[in-house]
Amino acid sequence: MTTQTAGPLPALAPAPADRPAVHADVEMSRLDHLLDALAEVQAAIGTLEGRRAVLLAEAAQLAERAEARLVDDGGTAARATSSRRQELARRAVVAEVATVLHVGEHAAGTLCDHADALRAKAPRTLALLSAGRCSWAHAARVARHVADLDEGDARRVEESVAPVLTTSTPGQVDARARRARENVHPEPVEVRHARAVEARGVYLDDGRDGMAWLSAHLPAVVAHAAYDRLTSTATGLRDQNGSLGRSQGMADALAALLLDDGTLDRTCMPTSARPALNVPDVTEPPGPAPSSTIPALAALARSIRPRVTVTVPVLTLLGAADVPGELDGYGPVGPEAARELAELAPSLRRVLTHPETGVPLSVGRESYTVPSALRAALARRDETCRFPGCGVAAHRADLDHTTDWAAGGTTSADNLAHLCRRHHVLKHQTGWSVRRVAPDEAGGDGATGDRPGLGGTLEWTSPTGRRHVTRPDGRPPASIHRSVPEPPVPPGLEPPAPPDVEPLTSPGPQRLASPGPEPPAPPDVEPLTSPDPEASALPGATPPPHGFGEPPF
Repeated sequence: MTTQTAGPLPALAPAPADRPAVHADVEMSRLDHLLDALAEVQAAIGTLEGRRAVLLAEAAQLAERAEARLVDDGGTAARATSSRRQELARRAVVAEVATVLHVGEHAAGTLCDHADALRAKAPRTLALLSAGRCSWAHAARVARHVADLDEGDARRVEESVAPVLTTSTPGQVDARARRARENVHPEPVEVRHARAVEARGVYLDDGRDGMAWLSAHLPAVVAHAAYDRLTSTATGLRDQNGSLGRSQGMADALAALLLDDGTLDRTCMPTSARPALNVPDVTEPPGPAPSSTIPALAALARSIRPRVTVTVPVLTLLGAADVPGELDGYGPVGPEAARELAELAPSLRRVLTHPETGVPLSVGRESYTVPSALRAALARRDETCRFPGCGVAAHRADLDHTTDWAAGGTTSADNLAHLCRRHHVLKHQTGWSVRRVAPDEAGGDGATGDRPGLGGTLEWTSPTGRRHVTRPDGRPPASIHRSVPEPPVPPGLEPPAPPDVEPLTSPGPQRLASPGPEPPAPPDVEPLTSPDPEASALPGATPPPHGFGEPPF
């Protein structure tokens, strides 16, 4: 057996102690060669992972064909059913794989299952993996989502993921494959959810240095609401103590909510959190923690109403259709769940779109401030920060004018994109640059969410000249029904007509915020709220959402 290995890495001379301008081109060239070598190594790893997948899939098949040799014919196994004997044969092969690869049997079984799913239901993905075009991490995400589908539905999922498989992160591939699976699965989402919710649970994994991980598997709406409450609580703590990071504040709030009955030792709280939480120093005489510490933090967290945002087609909202809603940051939720959230929502926001194209309204050069309807439409279109590989949710990112407002850029869908604070700063203060391009110019195939007038395709150029194209993965917030008569809008849901704009009658989706109150409208012009002096000077920036603090770096 022969194996393919990458060529030798290029010789890299040590960097000079000082970096005068004369060395700039030499060092950039060196960096360029280094990145080329990394790409070659990654491709070689992908090729080997593809070869491993083929071997694992063949081993899984042999477990079925060699059942008679793998399972003992005597004792209890002799009286086992056919399905039981197949399971035993698979266990025997998985144990062999585990001992050869020096991994646990659970990990070995997952490898075999994913490899077999790729062979049978996602051959195009397996071919890309074997050619070094993607990694096992990418291919395994596809395998996980097609494993329980028939071959026809699995191929449709694979076709949806294929355009981004070689250019996106494993997390982005997973999100796209999950949505594609929801769209083709023959079983209604609410039926599958009722079965999946039985697997909910809480898990504890020990870490280093006296730390541990506490995680939970919950219904998506519950998990997102809980995460929003913890995030909002952490923002309030950060206002009191600027040195407290968001993750630290969220961890403190979670512990307080679970242990606010006085049983939590005050020394468990991080030292950096004590000033903000008024937790006494551990050098004080021992005694019960004051009632104004942990319980006070729990009370603060409980005073915050969590927000989850769901987009629901109006016909689903009225009960005239069963099109799933979309939970921001997750994906499809069942129509019944969407309607229940609508009943709890204190406010509804209608996204006004063109009745034929579904394109949200634009204000051009009339205003720098992005209208709320357009802002909601773009959050739905982008879903995450639009820098290559970034997964920060759109509602926690800045809405950036791709062509700066000061340079003549317009406040329109095709000139606005979400950037998290880190990548917003990267765009304006480093050698990275971005421009908007037409989908056909960027090699688009129409399968990535671009629509005429909605825009969103961006081409990023790195300091070494490499180009990376990102396309919006969300679906436009238009609900266009050409075969179903438009129902009457219930009293109280009619949106006021915007000034100087003829009201549109297309039944666009309702933007629901449940169960928290609608945030106040931003002023016409508001500077970035980050205390970072560099970030606050960004040209063409729009105000971040409430609670978005300093750059996460």
